[in-house]
Amino acid sequence: MSQQRRQSQKEELASLRDELRAQGRTYQEIAQHLRQERRVNSRVAFRLAHGLTQQHVADRWNDLWPAGDGETPITYKHISYWETWPSRSGRTPSLQTLNRLARIYCCKANDLLDGEDYSNFDSAAVDRQDELSRADLALGGSQRVIDRGQKGVLVVPNADSFFGASEEVPVSNDFVGQLLRNFGALVSEGGNAALPARQRDAAFKQLVQFLVTWAHTMNRREVLRILGWAATVAAAAPIFQGLDLQEQERVVGAIRAPNRVDGTVVDHIEGVLWRCMRQDDSLGPQAALDTVLAQRNLAYAILAECPDTVRPRLLSTFANLSRFAGWLSFDLNDFDGGWYYYEQARTAAHEAQNSELGALVLCNMSHLATWQERPRVGIDHAVAAQGWAKRTEDPLLRAYAADVAARAYAMDGQRDACLGELDDAQEAVATAEGQTPPSSLAYFYGQGQLDSTRSNCFLRLHDARQATVSGVEALRLIDPSFVRNRAFSTLRLGSAYVESNDVDQAARLVGQAATLAARNRSARLVGELRTTRGQLQPWAKTKAVRELDELVVAYGLA
Repeated sequence: MSQQRRQSQKEELASLRDELRAQGRTYQEIAQHLRQERRVNSRVAFRLAHGLTQQHVADRWNDLWPAGDGETPITYKHISYWETWPSRSGRTPSLQTLNRLARIYCCKANDLLDGEDYSNFDSAAVDRQDELSRADLALGGSQRVIDRGQKGVLVVPNADSFFGASEEVPVSNDFVGQLLRNFGALVSEGGNAALPARQRDAAFKQLVQFLVTWAHTMNRREVLRILGWAATVAAAAPIFQGLDLQEQERVVGAIRAPNRVDGTVVDHIEGVLWRCMRQDDSLGPQAALDTVLAQRNLAYAILAECPDTVRPRLLSTFANLSRFAGWLSFDLNDFDGGWYYYEQARTAAHEAQNSELGALVLCNMSHLATWQERPRVGIDHAVAAQGWAKRTEDPLLRAYAADVAARAYAMDGQRDACLGELDDAQEAVATAEGQTPPSSLAYFYGQGQLDSTRSNCFLRLHDARQATVSGVEALRLIDPSFVRNRAFSTLRLGSAYVESNDVDQAARLVGQAATLAARNRSARLVGELRTTRGQLQPWAKTKAVRELDELVVAYGLA
């Protein structure tokens, strides 16, 4: 077949599809038409009804259901195998495969199979269809049927009556059930996070796709009015906590009309992010994650159509929200989620030409790689972070970049390189007073944090005496409001005392860390607490360690 003829057929198919959609035809109806006209099976027909290639379907599949560890994302070949079944060259699609394809194609799983239909022999089914037909006629144009389920009919009144104060919208159980299934992927029965942040992102995309599919069945003006109403109602949701009424109205206006985004709206989003970061410093990642993800989705939603004058700043805010989502995921031991958000943050920061944020993201990536015991990867990211940090006027950010480099070099056993980075960090901290921007992204960093890292590095380098000296100084200087940082420093000092065989002092410090961990439930912190307690196992029967164990159990950290 010539390229010109193939292109002509694509254009003809696209024109037919657009015409049928403009007439209000469903994807099921379009697929049925294509199946008969093109003599293709239902799986091919539904794909063509959506105007998708096999690779497009594979990409949507991978977005909705990301491959897990050790799994391979699907490709166009998988789609081809399922479409050519039941021929010998095809492969039988499983029930899960059919369910997922049905989600992508906005249909029922059994719509994708080409079996015979004998439902006309069921008299009850015929009577039911007659009832639905009469109901359609009885509506007289005042209402539109937009979905039929096994348990009822979903009808939506005209827009004017929909927003009437006394009107109600009858909704079928099927529709409500579908919403609950989508929302159920985001939260557990107890309201807590049921999935890692990255998977919750995928669930969120599924929910959006479901709502978009629903919107396709409605008049465009009705959709806009309903979504505008929904955005207004959402002003009472947790996403707007901390904003006064006037601020809420401004943010809602930006959601409804992204071209209304201005500096004040970005101020509000950044203000919520700042409160979340300080909340995480004291209470841990669980306290901040939901709000951060909601704010990130909000920033992304208004980013596409915001004015060019505001876009770089809003893009930076989105990057910082993604970075912080990565940090929270990391602190919850969700390392895949951490990398996922960090990569998005780095891309957005560079697009916004924000050198400070780009440097901080690379620092976070170095920290994560080193924590995963991949020091060479940590070194790579740290060196890149230092390159960008040197372009800024923030000495604390330059110090932090040297700090994460020192940790990576220490884990890699490169003592001289580690000590050199610690010296560079010390020099930058010494010059920071009076030169640090008020809005420094490295607000959390200072002499106390540097001493904590120094203690950690000396532990890695098997120098318990220097680790102890630095650890004592770190606890003297770290701001008590940084609960997690103090807890980690306390544990490192405890490990230094274990190395020195001072069991009583080590047990006392681990107990102090347990008290802090009861306030900040960082998964990493709790894991480190248990690891440090494990170092005391040879002295498990001593009074100091027994009392420590009682304390750990009392806090629910055992």
